[in-house]
Amino acid sequence: MNILLLDDNSHRITFFQNALNPHKVTICRHARTAIRALKDTSFDIIFLDHDLHSEPADPEDENCGSEVARFIADHDIDCPCIILHTENWTGRESMESILPHSDSIPYGKLKKDRIRAIVNAAVKKIATLES
Repeated sequence: MNILLLDDNSHRITFFQNALNPHKVTICRHARTAIRALKDTSFDIIFLDHDLHSEPADPEDENCGSEVARFIADHDIDCPCIILHTENWTGRESMESILPHSDSIPYGKLKKDRIRAIVNAAVKKIATLES
């Protein structure tokens, strides 16, 4: 599985790396980096945080998850599984309105077994799409 993670919190990044091992995880700490990655690569799963730089971000800010969500929607990026893992309620609502087919699971509710279930569901969805 090829997975994109947008998050700038080192603790969360470590959690995702451990939980998603052995899959390929592209870590982006800035919206521009995530957008570049989306231009160059297709992903099976995308995890988006909203607030970067440890501060609540305005959904109109250029360096937040909403900016990446807008890019995904505007460029019809095809990804079978997009998870919004932000704890910011306003940011989550913004991203949900931009990406209505995404799943919203706040980081505090993610555990290794939940992430494994997300990966397994994505594998099944991809297999169904390929058949």
